[in-house]
Amino acid sequence: MPEDPKNDDDKKELDLSKERTKEIFEHIPGIGPKTVQKLFDEDYNTVDSLAEAEAEAMAEAVSGISISKAEEVITEARKLRKVLRRKGSLDLRARARARRARRRRAQEPDPETVGMPPAEELEAEMERTSLVTGLDKEKDELGIHIGPKWLTRFEKARIVGARALQISMGAPMLVDTSEAASELFAIAETELTSGALPMTVRRTLPTGEYKDIPLSVLLRNTRLD
Repeated sequence: MPEDPKNDDDKKELDLSKERTKEIFEHIPGIGPKTVQKLFDEDYNTVDSLAEAEAEAMAEAVSGISISKAEEVITEARKLRKVLRRKGSLDLRARARARRARRRRAQEPDPETVGMPPAEELEAEMERTSLVTGLDKEKDELGIHIGPKWLTRFEKARIVGARALQISMGAPMLVDTSEAASELFAIAETELTSGALPMTVRRTLPTGEYKDIPLSVLLRNTRLD
């Protein structure tokens, strides 16, 4: 019975130049020029010698190569030898492009699954018992349910203006004016800062709801200097 020509191809030795062999070695994943030279120095200088090597012996002879790495190199060398024996040539550029494409595909995460634990492992969402802050609690204790706990500059201007109007119409003054300025707005502001005005400040929401807040309460948290 005639022998299978494919079997003859699988047994024939490769005749490659030193430069071509080094070029092929450098296309083995994880092998660079320095490691290639180390392999050549230890007589792993042909594709056949690399493909038929023992991983333990290679790892012991070549520094920087572990047994697991040696096994990967030997496996890749056998694949390259098989292609060379069948085709007689090797397109290293095409293999490099294909390897880079595989690496990119492996690195691209699946947006549907990455970082998502199984549904049964998801913790129950924390229940919000209250959205009330410490400031809200403090305002409730002071009886201020609308707006800030201090007197705004607009409220201050409105109070001073209203009080100056009252004084101009003959309302009694609530502070000693013998040493104070006699101008109406100055007198009204002095009354405000001294806390002598028995007034309330009405604050209204867009809904129409309003609250009357004692001026004395707002003055406790207002800087008037």
